[in-house]
Amino acid sequence: MKESKVNGILKDNYKIIWHEDFINNSLDTAIWNIEIRKPGWVNNELQAYTKKLENIYIDNNNLIIEAIKEKKRQTEYTSGRLNTSNKFNFKYGRIEVKAKVPKVKGAWPAIWLLSETISEEGWPHCGEIDIMEHINTDDIIYGTIHTKEYNHMNNNQIGGSTTLKYLDSEFNVFGLEWDRNTLVWFINNKEYFRINKNEYFENSWPFDKNYFLIINQAIGGFWPGEPDSTFTKSKFIIDWIKVYQ
Repeated sequence: MKESKVNGILKDNYKIIWHEDFINNSLDTAIWNIEIRKPGWVNNELQAYTKKLENIYIDNNNLIIEAIKEKKRQTEYTSGRLNTSNKFNFKYGRIEVKAKVPKVKGAWPAIWLLSETISEEGWPHCGEIDIMEHINTDDIIYGTIHTKEYNHMNNNQIGGSTTLKYLDSEFNVFGLEWDRNTLVWFINNKEYFRINKNEYFENSWPFDKNYFLIINQAIGGFWPGEPDSTFTKSKFIIDWIKVYQ
């Protein structure tokens, strides 16, 4: 089935190659890996990532990643992180994720891509594409890349942002379109940021490899800071995911 062009972004010969509607009562483990990580593993984050059903579950055909304030070994917070590494990856195309994003002090939900070469090259050499990141109670959505030359450790990551109200009460479609020369970020089919290879890169463009999807909700860390004393829980709700090529 041909997809129609939307605001000049979606190419008219794209076809869906994978979609996830979360119609089953449990995650499809043929596609999804559940990560288990200790607090402080990256970015000075406070949460422990677990496989508990309280942190990752499906409700009414929605994936829920719920961060909870609860004592667990070395931390007072638990949450969830999923990836599709070695189960589903892709190179080039368009990805869309329909989601509600929590607006809670200390919460850091994200939808992003990492190259399958991370085990050999390490980060940030492998390349990272952040499709959607949000922190705290702001109305700001961020789209960013990290590479060997440009990354947050050097404080020179390349990215864009846009404002969007009702993030936590309405579903929005967060997307990325990607080819050998360009990365385009959009929300609800409206472009808000674009990177052209020839503007920044000569020989170090790392985005010509297979990438896998990550969806998570961190708590705390260098960027959002700690939750306040009223924090109890925070829900990141994903309705569906579509990948086109």
